[in-house]
Order: sequence, then structure tokens, then C-alpha cells
Amino acid sequence: MWSSKSHDAAQQTVLLAVGALTAIYASWKLLNIPVPLPDPGMETLFRPASTLPILGNTLDVLLFNRYRMSDWINDQTDASNGQPWMLQLLFQPPWVVLSMPSDLNDVFKNQFDVFEKGGTLGDISFDVLGNGLLNANGDKWKQQRRAASHLFSTRSIRDIMEPVIRDKALQLRNVLAQCADRDQVVSMKSLLGKFTSDVFTRIGFGVELNQLGGDVLVDEMHPLDIALHAVQNRFQTPMWMWKLARFLNIGTERRLRDNMKIVNDMVRGIMVRSLNDNSAQKNLLTLLMRGNPNADPRELQDTAVNFFIAGKDTTSFSLSWLIVMMNRHPRVLHKIREEIRSVLPGLLTREIETPTLDDTQKLVYLDAAVKESVRLQSVSTYRCTTRDTTLTDGAFIKKGTVVVVSKYAAARRKNVWGEDATEYRPERWFDDKTGERKNITPPQFITFSTGPRKCIGMHLAMLEMKVVMAVLFSRFDIETVEDPFKITYDFSFVLPVKGPLAVRVRERNSPSAHHLEGTTTSGEFQALIMWEDLTDATQYALNNTDHGSANVPMSDGHFLPKLQNAYPLAEA
Repeated sequence: MWSSKSHDAAQQTVLLAVGALTAIYASWKLLNIPVPLPDPGMETLFRPASTLPILGNTLDVLLFNRYRMSDWINDQTDASNGQPWMLQLLFQPPWVVLSMPSDLNDVFKNQFDVFEKGGTLGDISFDVLGNGLLNANGDKWKQQRRAASHLFSTRSIRDIMEPVIRDKALQLRNVLAQCADRDQVVSMKSLLGKFTSDVFTRIGFGVELNQLGGDVLVDEMHPLDIALHAVQNRFQTPMWMWKLARFLNIGTERRLRDNMKIVNDMVRGIMVRSLNDNSAQKNLLTLLMRGNPNADPRELQDTAVNFFIAGKDTTSFSLSWLIVMMNRHPRVLHKIREEIRSVLPGLLTREIETPTLDDTQKLVYLDAAVKESVRLQSVSTYRCTTRDTTLTDGAFIKKGTVVVVSKYAAARRKNVWGEDATEYRPERWFDDKTGERKNITPPQFITFSTGPRKCIGMHLAMLEMKVVMAVLFSRFDIETVEDPFKITYDFSFVLPVKGPLAVRVRERNSPSAHHLEGTTTSGEFQALIMWEDLTDATQYALNNTDHGSANVPMSDGHFLPKLQNAYPLAEA
């Protein structure tokens, strides 16, 4: 499994490679070689100020911003005022980054046939995605998409998916209750990965994986996550370099090969169990085989791996970010609980164990909180142009260009989302005057994409996240061990939380649970300190401070005595 030693070795390899590239750059610099001009027609596109002769932005991507790539792309998008901009990697075709709604509409809808998977992108991701749905084009993609769409129908979500999600959410709740009883620190990222794996193997293949029934304290990187790290490495490394490493079977490429063998063996085992099951319930494999009786077994396996990635990682990582957001923004968590108290009080009194699909549709603020989190933590999407084209805004893009749709940067456009675009604020999903929900749709809200390739599992993912949030936060206080404002994303293709996301879990009716908004006098206390007016950082500090002696914000000189009366501390 991946370890800190492996990580250090990979870094050393990168540094050696960068040293060689720097030597090349220094040699060319002595000859006063100018920055190479872009292809005719693309010379008007913005280029980062750090663009170098010959190397272009290779050092930016490979070294200087390697572990903050999403933020670096956002920085350059800010510098370009949101307009299309170009970056160049050594020995690779040009890359153009897009983030504005009109451009995204061109990519996903208006010029869908121009922006395809494949080309350079196919080489980068093929060893993980193969010819599966996420990587396929043309007839193969249409056939897989058409077959799988039956699994995600409204009826299937209600009849098949909802019971599985509720069952697994209950199992997850029971696991956390045990952790709370034992006062154990647990990796929430690992636990949520087990939850989503169990859910999707039940829904997609009819197989009970039951990872939640194992040792939940084991925190090792899943082989699939290691493979996705390697894919991200390919995106940020000159092609000749990673292809040479693959040929030599060394470093990151060796880890990719070894871990994809584990993933493929695991998925193959799930497929065998699924195909041997004589139950009448439809699943992903039966639908794919029904649509194509002569399907290539390898292609079926590729599709199964693709859905496993989509069903396991993207949802579990989104849930991990929601845990972080609730720790950063206790104000939002309080409003979620108040909504549950108003709409589904049985969840708090434990008369209801898990909400139904209909129940979650009533939790409109929770829905906004989930959407706001996935808005801010969205992964990039990549395409390759099949011919020369011009976008609606007039930008020309040459055939063979790699197009990066930065959803991370798109979510941070102030001229689209307002001056507070970078802030986590679920209230933006409601009309300021009427309080009614806004209908914010693509291409503004682009997390789940739009057009023919719109995320097929969007409704499943949203249901999973809302059920889990309602179940866990009505029952527990889940506190990150690390300061939540210091938690960032990891180096990966799918933007996971960095590290294990270690948390302490406390039952909300436990005397040791000292969260202010969870006390019976929370209303008085929040009125006293004007809770809504405090910054999220201050709210976090208040919720994680011994208020008997700390310096806390005061609205009057008698604040501390009132605080102690409103929120009596347990005797030592």
C-alpha cells in the first residue's frame, strides 16, 4: 500500500526529472530562444506570466504547483478574467482552460461532437478506464450509456436504490455509535469509502461486499485511489517521461500497474458473483449484456470499473468534504439540524432511523448545503478537439487541443456566483426576497455536467449524501481532529480530502458532547452572542473552546456570566 516512504521516493524522482528539464531550459536560455508562439489563431489567448521559453508551463505543473493544481488553475483563470487561457507542457499539444458558462455550454452541448474523450487524454487514462463509459466515444459510449440509464430510472431509485442506501446508512450509523462508545478516532474518509463501495456493489451488481462489516479502524489507501493518484501524475508530467516510466515499470507507473491488477481482480470477482446470482433483479451487468449480447468481456469489465470509480470515489469524497464543511461552518450545521427538528423530528427523537426519498425532498436547506459543497469541490473534466472550432465568445481552438473544463474555477467566478463566490454559503440557493429555492441549473452549476454526458448517477449521489448527512448529524457530533480550515485536497484525479480525515465521534445525548448549538439552551445562547453575525472561524473556535476561561467575543460586559448560565460546564 501507499506509504510516506513511497511518496518521498516519488518526489525524489520528480525532482531529478525537473533538474534535467531545468538544465535544458538553462541551455536554451543562454541562446536567447524566445517563447514559442502559439498556433495561428490562438495567439490572442491569455498565457500565465510564468510561461517559460521551450518549457512553457512544465515547471508550473510538474513542480511549483504540483500539489495545488486546482488553485493554480483558478489563479490563472482570475488573471485572465475568466476568459479561455492556454498552458503549454513540454512535448505535448496545447491545453486550453475554460470556466465560463457560455464556453462550458459549447463543450457539453452546442459543440458536443467537437469536444470528445480520446487523443492525448485516452493515452493518459486508458490503463485505468479502458473502454468504459467515462473514456468511450461514439457508438460504444452510446450503447453503454443507453443500457446503464435503465438502472438509474426514477423507479429504480425508489424501488432498488433507496432501500439499499437506507440499510447501509443505518449500518454506518451503528459503526459510528461503536466508535463513539469506545472513544475511538476513526478515518471518516476510509469509512465513507467503505459505505459507498457497499452501496454501489449492491445496487450496480447485486453483490453484498459488506466492507462496513470489517475492521473499520484499518486506514489504508484503496488500490483504486492509488491508481487515480497515478493518473493525476500523468496529467501533470510530460508524456515521454511517464511513458518511459511505464515501459521500465518503475515508480508511480509500477504502482499503477500493481494496484490496477488488484482492482481488476476485485471487480472481476464481483462480476462472477453477480452473473452467478439467479435473482431476477436487474443490475448493471445484466443491462449491459441485454443491450449487447456479444459484448467483449474486457469491455464489460472496463465499464464495471468505471462505474465503481463513479459510484465509490466521487460520492465518498463529496461526503468527506461535507464533514469538513460542517466543521468549518457550525452555523450551517445548526440550520440543518433545525430543519430536521422542524420537518423530521423523529430523526432526532430516534423514532425514525433513516429518512426516505420523500423525506429528503422536504429537507430543502440540507439539499442546498450539499449542492453548495459539491459546487466548491468539483473535479476538472477533460476533452480533446476533433477539429478546429470557435467558441461563442470568439476564442479559436485548434484541432488536437486538450481542453480543460475547470469546474473548480467555474465555481469561483464572481461574475457568475457573486462577490462571495469562494465562500461556502447554502443561502445562495434561495431567493433573498421570497425565501423560495432558486432553480440554478447548468452551465452555471456544472458539478454534474450537462448535455448528453450529464452525470447519469446524479440523483443517486444526491440521495446518498442527503440520507447520510441527515442520519449522522441528527445523531452525532463529528469533529475533525485537524483544524478544518487547514484541511485541503490531495494530489489525485478526483479531488479527495488530503489525509485520513480523522474524526472524533460523540453521541449528541452524551454528557461529553459540548457543542454549543446542541444544548437545550442553544436558542438563548445564539441570541446572546448574535451567532449568525460571527465569522465561521469564530464559530468554530467557540465550538472547540473551554468557555470557562477562554477569551471569547463579547456583546456586552456581562457576557461571560451569561455564557456560564446559558451553557453550564460539567464539573471537573
